[in-house]
Amino acid sequence: MAFLKDAIEALDPAPNKKSELTLSLNLISEMAENKVKDFDNYISEEIRTAGNGENRTIPVTEILSRHSEYRAYVKDDGAKVASEVSAAIKKFVGGGATNIIDGMSDLVTTGINAILGGGQAAQQEMVSYYIVVRSYGMARYDICAWSRSIEAEGITSKIEKAMAIYATKSSVDVTKISFNTFLLTYAQQLENMGIPEKNAEEYIDAAEKLYYRLKGAGSNSPVGLENVSSTGAGLLRAPGVIYFSR
Repeated sequence: MAFLKDAIEALDPAPNKKSELTLSLNLISEMAENKVKDFDNYISEEIRTAGNGENRTIPVTEILSRHSEYRAYVKDDGAKVASEVSAAIKKFVGGGATNIIDGMSDLVTTGINAILGGGQAAQQEMVSYYIVVRSYGMARYDICAWSRSIEAEGITSKIEKAMAIYATKSSVDVTKISFNTFLLTYAQQLENMGIPEKNAEEYIDAAEKLYYRLKGAGSNSPVGLENVSSTGAGLLRAPGVIYFSR
């Protein structure tokens, strides 16, 4: 896959604004740009209302970072999708256990491959979010992807589909989610990712300690977890991911 801007410039390096090709390329670029703006508005609203009323998604405190890009895709790029998407996700997510981050990359890559290879539909999109358990905190990742099939002659030799990706990283508001909700979704996700039962139990134990440490000591904390201190930080180095698709 190439960045959409690079693919367009390769097709029309000296554009004549009146040409049919240039008009088609401008339309493709504008569609991708507008889709990213739509995703930005959608995710901003989802995050703003998370945990309230009809929106029962996991609430957050702040958006920590954003990422967006436009891509051009042809059939010959099929083998590149997985590696490029995985590399982008790992860079955006940052450090963590390799098998957990790889599992998250696989989930996103599968979704993107589905919309890129989704038959003859003019356009398709994917909207998902993930809760990643890090060494010292929990983050929510919202990822949206959109693809549009290209039919204009003179373009399909270089661009068969245009794709837009938008993602945000936010800090989870642990005080607003129950441990039961957290544990059920977390355990299910570990199973979906194929994490061995022995490792899954370790991740759950560490996540439980982290959950109550972030939530703060209180009457709802299980016996023995109120006194978790920085000296026990080594117990909290088992990250994981909870996946939600809408």
